[in-house]
Amino acid sequence: MYIDRLQLKGFKSFGGTHELLLSPGFTAIVGPNGSGKSNLLDALRWSLGDSTASRLRVNRQSGLLFLGSQSREAAKEAEVTLRLREDDRICTIKRRVTAPDGATSLFVDNERKTLAELDEVKRRWKLEGDRFAFIGQGEVQEVLKQSPSERRMRLETLFGIDVYRKKRMDAQNRLETVRGDYDQLRNLMGELSARRSEIAPEVERASQMRAILDSIDDDRRKLYWLRRAGCEETIARIAAELEAALASREGSVFWSRFWKSAGVRAEDKLTQASREHSQQKYELEQSRARFDALIKSGYASAANLRGAKARLAEARSEYEESKGNYSKLLEEQKKSIDDNKKAREEVEKARRAVEAVGKKWDAYNERMERTRREREEWNKEKARLDAELQKSRAKLGFLGRDLLELRNKKEQAPDGRKELDFQAKLLEEERDKLNGEQSALVKEHSELYALCQTLAAELQRAKREAGQLRSKLNDTADALQAGLYPAAVKHLLSAAKLKRLDADPRAVIDAFTAPASLASALEAYLGGRQFLLLVEDMEEAGRCINRLKQNAAGVASFLPLERARPRYPNKAFRLPSRGIVGWAVELIKIDEHWRPAIEHIMGDLLIVESYDAGKSLVRDGFRGPIVTVEGDVFQPGGTVSGGRSQKSGRVLEMKAQLAKLEEEYAKAAAAAESLSKKFKEAEDREMSVSEQKELYTRKIRELNGRIAVIEDQKETLAKEQRRAAGERGRILESIKAEGRNWASLLKAQDELEEKRDAASDVEDDHKLIEERESCRARLSVAEGALSSGFALMERVRGEVKSAEGKMRRLEEEIASLDASCVRERANLARVGGSCLEIHNRRKELLSGMEERGELYAKLERLRSFVAARRSSAEERMRGESEKFTLAQSKKNESERELAELVSTWEEQYPYPGAGHLPDGENADELRRRIRDGDRKIKAFGNVDMGVLSEDQSLKDRLAFLGEQLDDVRSSMTEIERLITEADAMAHKQFTEALVRVDGRFCDIFSKLLGGGEAHLTMTDGETIWNCGVEIEARFPGKHTQILSQYSGGECTLISISLLFATMEVAGSPLAVLDEVDAALDEANLRRFSELTKEYARNNKQILVMTHRRATMERADVLYGVTLQEKGLSQVVGVRLEDWS
Repeated sequence: MYIDRLQLKGFKSFGGTHELLLSPGFTAIVGPNGSGKSNLLDALRWSLGDSTASRLRVNRQSGLLFLGSQSREAAKEAEVTLRLREDDRICTIKRRVTAPDGATSLFVDNERKTLAELDEVKRRWKLEGDRFAFIGQGEVQEVLKQSPSERRMRLETLFGIDVYRKKRMDAQNRLETVRGDYDQLRNLMGELSARRSEIAPEVERASQMRAILDSIDDDRRKLYWLRRAGCEETIARIAAELEAALASREGSVFWSRFWKSAGVRAEDKLTQASREHSQQKYELEQSRARFDALIKSGYASAANLRGAKARLAEARSEYEESKGNYSKLLEEQKKSIDDNKKAREEVEKARRAVEAVGKKWDAYNERMERTRREREEWNKEKARLDAELQKSRAKLGFLGRDLLELRNKKEQAPDGRKELDFQAKLLEEERDKLNGEQSALVKEHSELYALCQTLAAELQRAKREAGQLRSKLNDTADALQAGLYPAAVKHLLSAAKLKRLDADPRAVIDAFTAPASLASALEAYLGGRQFLLLVEDMEEAGRCINRLKQNAAGVASFLPLERARPRYPNKAFRLPSRGIVGWAVELIKIDEHWRPAIEHIMGDLLIVESYDAGKSLVRDGFRGPIVTVEGDVFQPGGTVSGGRSQKSGRVLEMKAQLAKLEEEYAKAAAAAESLSKKFKEAEDREMSVSEQKELYTRKIRELNGRIAVIEDQKETLAKEQRRAAGERGRILESIKAEGRNWASLLKAQDELEEKRDAASDVEDDHKLIEERESCRARLSVAEGALSSGFALMERVRGEVKSAEGKMRRLEEEIASLDASCVRERANLARVGGSCLEIHNRRKELLSGMEERGELYAKLERLRSFVAARRSSAEERMRGESEKFTLAQSKKNESERELAELVSTWEEQYPYPGAGHLPDGENADELRRRIRDGDRKIKAFGNVDMGVLSEDQSLKDRLAFLGEQLDDVRSSMTEIERLITEADAMAHKQFTEALVRVDGRFCDIFSKLLGGGEAHLTMTDGETIWNCGVEIEARFPGKHTQILSQYSGGECTLISISLLFATMEVAGSPLAVLDEVDAALDEANLRRFSELTKEYARNNKQILVMTHRRATMERADVLYGVTLQEKGLSQVVGVRLEDWS
């Protein structure tokens, strides 16, 4: 098995999408510090379910998102995809976090999973030891710094023995629960047996009372039969009377119904007329409103028409103005075209003149060539003499200037030195002043620097404390969710959180918060009910149960709010002044939505300080539940439970601890933020003072340089004065010699002038040159005029186009305004027509309303006539009905009496019929015997007849509880057997694994260091689960020492040996090592890299982040991580065999 592919999207410093294709073997990841190498290890850890902030080097989950760089925006979500491969089997794990809340989601093969389900996937792929095989920076020695028990826990996870530990803990928890159930059953059976003995005398008296009651019951049966027969005879007689009364009543009912229907028809016509009148009135009002709206529309159209006409006049005026400007521009354009044409003609004329002058110039050059050859020889000689004279004149000039300079320097030297002395003095005074000011700045800077260092240390400490609190907060929250909630409860809560369950259950323990001092008391009272799930109704509970059944996730109990029956504190009972903590519902903070459910569970719970206080309250007659601060519980049924468990108050205590940690983290974060602001202010001030100090330093350095230059100038001036004294005599001698040479050259030049013949006259070329330059100037002026005319022509052409565009726009606007005027006139005509139609319709409506008024008056008179006749018929019908009702009431009374008899006695004494009545019995005698029986019952006094059924119920329940007790006892035995077997199996597997690891640990250690030995030993403990693992090592040539006495490099070698030994024995398929070779010297580094190379050959995958050359050289694949720009990492991969 190996990691085939790792893809990062927007994760930490990796903006965008980055993909690493990996293979079995030795892969090295290199790059400068801070380039993002360790972020690859964080990505692997996070994708495999590690959410610990300290191990991921973030404060919260949202800190995993790419923060953005100069060329790339910040990521809104981060995603890491990990693909595992083993032969043809592939598994893809993808984890995503989104901003700003840091919500995460996990997918395995595109199916959403929880972190608990991911653990099972990791176990199938042999990745349960990822926390051991993934070694970050500085973590290589972590296994040595751990306690023996922590070291054992890591080895258990690596070898899969933690499964047995978890099963054992679950079995131990079940055993404690079953033992509690066993004790409760025994207590309950004792209470039931005591209750049965207590009610035995009452049972005997109730049996005697039962015989008397049976006799009375027989007499009542006979009395019921006689009374029922009499009622049936009376009912038959009254029924005949009712038939005659019914016939008379039906006639009166006919006429009453006739006039009633006539009244209804008249009322309907009246209603119809009223409705039509109202409709016409409504239509009249609507027409008035429509008329008003049309008038407003007409006013608006008139206003629009006036505005359109005004704008039309303005547009036409603008159009005429633009048309005039357009004509002027056309004339200007024509003129510019003519001027441009003339300018072209002038250019052509100037070019022809230039060509003619050019021909003259060529002829002049031919004549000059002939005279040049004639004068060449003379010029050479003349030039030589001129050169000699010029050289002599220059030499004399230089000598004269040197002599003059020497005299001037001699005269000015004293004044120049005084000036230099004065300047040096001024500069030294300014430097002394700056030195004083700089000293004050240096002192201020030192104080600010010390303050910055102090604030930086405090800020670092505050951030570290905040980070530790945040990490502890996350660990506590994870432990509370993962370790203490039952599996079924965790499953439902996770499903609801992931929106995979159409319900929102809440555990009882999450529906309130309590002080840590009450944690043990409340958890002892609640017991298993603290994980009871609160839901809205029975339907929501059903959906949750179906979810558990579908996923075989376990069993959970629910309390729907609709079934909650709140209980309240018994304030009528007088509580003592001492020993009472208070009513539970008043001491805790309850979520108001779930308050009825919490009051249902512990609304009348009283919390006391000690067992004695609870005992006194029970004996004083307190009937509610009581719990002590230490967890002793007094139930209303009489049972008392107590003791102490290792997990007592664990959940509520952790919740209180979680709240406290959140508060401490908030304070620490606020303190860090405050220190950060102070540090920023001090740092800014320190930087400002530092810049001023540097400025003063530069100024002082500049003044020192200027003073040094002046000193050099003074020294140079003194040397120059000494040299000038000797130089003056040498210059005078040179002037005398050069004067003689000058006189001889002048004489030779006069002789050459005399020998030269009169020179040939040469045509003066100045006029020809002037003519040529004049022609060229005229050509240049003509070309400039042509260029200007062309620019003018282009400008005029542009203005013409602009004028044409403006005229087109005005024409379009004029057309639009004309159309608008036409529309508004048409709208005014339409409004006028509509107003006329409405006026005519209103006339019609007013005429119709007058006709409806007359019809309505006629219908009113008809309704009055029909009402009078209907009243007469109803009066006659009421008389007949009263007769019928009187007879009916008598019959009903007899039937009611019969019904009461039947409902009271028929079920108890079924009536056999009139032919089976008892002979010789009468109702009065039976009533007398019943009264005698009642007197005997009163003589007995109060007898609780319920004790008979209670006695039978107690007998049946004791038999049932006995069966349950046997089942619980067998369950305890079975759980204890499972715990014993789990202990034995875990001890065997761990011991065997430890022996194998110890052997390989010693071999690898000796191979890595060329000698020495190292061993793992198991420490003693109270149980096999409490035994730790110690590490012993002896380096070649040394005695065995404790781990803390070894150097960093030695500890690294021990850790590496143990890492490879455990990987080999556990069959770990891969390891990720982040700069574990940093502390090794060259010799040990070579051994480490060779060992890593050897292990990588055995079909294992090893990823190493390193800066060491020896490790890079032995890698099969090399990935480079660089910072493309600040905050943005880039990955480059090289397979070394391709470059070998």
